Amino acid sequence: MKGFTRGYKLAGACALAMTCMLAHGAEAGASADELLGAAQHVLAQIDAGQYSVVWQETAPFVKAKYAESGFESGLSKLRQAVGSISRRGWSSVTRLTYARDKVVPDGLYANVDYTTWRTDGRVVYEKLSFQLGGDGRWYFTGYEPRVDQNAASQAQVSAR
Repeated sequence: MKGFTRGYKLAGACALAMTCMLAHGAEAGASADELLGAAQHVLAQIDAGQYSVVWQETAPFVKAKYAESGFESGLSKLRQAVGSISRRGWSSVTRLTYARDKVVPDGLYANVDYTTWRTDGRVVYEKLSFQLGGDGRWYFTGYEPRVDQNAASQAQVSAR
């Protein structure tokens, strides 16, 4: 009987752990699919030259730092530098928590990195950055194309 009781306790602990994991997964910003969807949406707008639409969906702290015209111009120049694209695929999703940073407001942030193949066969990398808003939605904060996956670009639209 002792082993039988232990089995119930173990099953109960497993059920509790699974419930906690499911509840945690339902928290705002917990879904990688949601973040990838937001990144695909913004990339489609950037590819279509809809920079003013991207501006409207940008995090408030970025809007406070950049004038709309400068933001749009910078984003346009960055995208033009990438050139014609034959295909792209996401390569990583990274979440970061900022607290007490002098430049970036406290909160949850994420980067979605893409490997992008140009029509001339060369590979470039594009990073899109987001901030999780209080409403549970991911807001665009930056776009960074680069030739080397591990190198940071000097020119960024991002406030980071």
